Amino acid sequence: MSIRKIALVGNPNVGKSTVFNALTGMKQHTGNWSGKTVGIAKGVLKRKNSKIELIDLPGTYSLITDSAEEEVTRNYLCFEDFDAAVVVCDGCCLERNLILALQVAQLVPRVLICVNMMDDVRKKGIDISFSELSEITGLPAVGISASTGEGLSELEKAMEKLVFDEKEPEFLSIRYPKSIEKAVEHLLTVFKERYKIKGVYPVLGFLEDEQGIISEFINRFGEMGEELKTALEREKSALSGTDIREKIAASTVFRAEEICLSSVKFNKSRVSGRDDKIDSVLTGKIVGIPVMFILFGFIFWLTVSGANYPSELLSKAFFEVGLRLESLLRMLEIGDRMRSFMVDGVWKVLGWVVSVMLPPMAIFFPLFTILEDVGYLPRVAFNLDRGFKSSGACGKQALTMCMGIGCTAVGVTGARIIDSPRERMIAVLTSSFMPCNGRLPAIVAIITMFFADSAVLGAAMMTVVLAFCVLMTLFVSKILSKTVLKGETTGFTIELPPYRIPKIGKIIVRSVFDRTLRILGRAVLVAVPAGALIWLCSNFIIGGRTVLEIIAAVLEPVGKMLGMDGEILCGFILSLPANEIALPIMTMAYTGGELMEMGSLAETAEIFYSNGFTKITALCTGMFFLFHWPCATSIITIYKETKSFKWTALSVFVPLITGCGLCFLINVLGKMFL
Repeated sequence: MSIRKIALVGNPNVGKSTVFNALTGMKQHTGNWSGKTVGIAKGVLKRKNSKIELIDLPGTYSLITDSAEEEVTRNYLCFEDFDAAVVVCDGCCLERNLILALQVAQLVPRVLICVNMMDDVRKKGIDISFSELSEITGLPAVGISASTGEGLSELEKAMEKLVFDEKEPEFLSIRYPKSIEKAVEHLLTVFKERYKIKGVYPVLGFLEDEQGIISEFINRFGEMGEELKTALEREKSALSGTDIREKIAASTVFRAEEICLSSVKFNKSRVSGRDDKIDSVLTGKIVGIPVMFILFGFIFWLTVSGANYPSELLSKAFFEVGLRLESLLRMLEIGDRMRSFMVDGVWKVLGWVVSVMLPPMAIFFPLFTILEDVGYLPRVAFNLDRGFKSSGACGKQALTMCMGIGCTAVGVTGARIIDSPRERMIAVLTSSFMPCNGRLPAIVAIITMFFADSAVLGAAMMTVVLAFCVLMTLFVSKILSKTVLKGETTGFTIELPPYRIPKIGKIIVRSVFDRTLRILGRAVLVAVPAGALIWLCSNFIIGGRTVLEIIAAVLEPVGKMLGMDGEILCGFILSLPANEIALPIMTMAYTGGELMEMGSLAETAEIFYSNGFTKITALCTGMFFLFHWPCATSIITIYKETKSFKWTALSVFVPLITGCGLCFLINVLGKMFL
């Protein structure tokens, strides 16, 4: 059976991965590209008499690269061996997407234009003539809607014809200024004869002095030969005074405009400008950010108001099961100490974590996933872009910050999208400034127990907390950019995808299975040994005091200085494996190793109040929940990403120093004015 390779290329957010998954099904595997921590995927598309291997390359706006992902795509297309390329385009933004298609068509002669999202194209009143598009470009073109399966069979047939057609296609020609075309023609002769490179784009890269292409060329072929050096110097000299990059870019953009003028028509009576009208509110200079916080406030209100009752039910269920478990252990004649270890230690901590964490996550994550699915999160990044730029950081950090709400470790790995090493490091060092899934339920619990008498007030306070975290991220990013990470701020292109109706199946999978259950599973795995360890610390006596009391006594002076106490700091330190278990550790430290009815926030509040808790103590505890060291998983992830003990240590100390400073300030001011 014949096998051909096809590279799948496209701008970010055009549905390229959806196309890839629809074509290959489960016959795929992923991995990191050689020398890069950038994921690629390979899959197989089987036809009757053929076999096509699809290589899903990272999304890129252009072959003039701005990130590691785009660099992988550019290098593959320029220097790897493959038979054809399919360029996936968003039909609603075809003119912009064609720029990449035109660049790719100057690298490989066999190119197929796959126009995706045709369902949205029709809704927007856009009419694309594929016969006209193919005739003008000389490239086959197919329209599909990958999410619904429309046109996929036609795409498969077109791909098969593309790679098995015996007729040798020609490279797409773009009209450049004559001086540039002449230089390309002369250099291309050397590239073909000496290095077997036929595509025009690598030649353009050398003329533009594109360092990425040149360094990759040297990495693969060694230093440039004298013949190529001489030819390159001669042609650059002839083009002296010409802005080569600008001329090449202008020619490509002009050609894309020309193609769209002939092949794309707009039915003005059907183009409502719905997205533009919505964006005028959600991304408006005046109302964009207030609306953003109102929207998140509404989500927090639903989370706070909806979590109380199921949390109470889970608490009672675990408590009842605990009583039956204890009775069973008595029947089995298990000793008092072992019975207490299993019920008061392991089971109750497990029950506390599940009953307190599960309800908020089960509400918050589906709502958060809806925002992703609708297309709102890129608008959040757009709203915050100006703030990050003014802080000396990259606007893409707003995206990694949104990822961090789900999990700090995800936010750390997400920083790969930031090309500048300096700005990427700023994003990593401040990654734990957003409350992750482990801290979010605890912060909601503290607000509910000590500050909010109603769900509306609780949601408003949670929204203020989120805004404060954003401001602190900007503030600390500014400090880092002026001290240990000085440098110039770089720009970036942000994609604002069209608004879409959320898909229920996708929301369930991503929010329930990928987030809630996975995170809860990790919490359970940590809670069981943590409960055992805490019970042992609470029951192992040295010199008349338990180990937990000794640790708390040692930490007491520092805790008092920060507006807390030794038991609270003990809870934070012992919860290093996972932030989810900090609150149950604190309650067990206060109750001498025995946790009362788990998940009952009213009873938990009484435990804290009876041990000297005040509003200042609660405020400092909540502040320290927001800003202290990342969990062990995040610390390990940071080291893997930075390969540096120094930056990993700094990622621990930056939030820790921030949290200690804020708690100390709150404690001092609280004693002065309250």
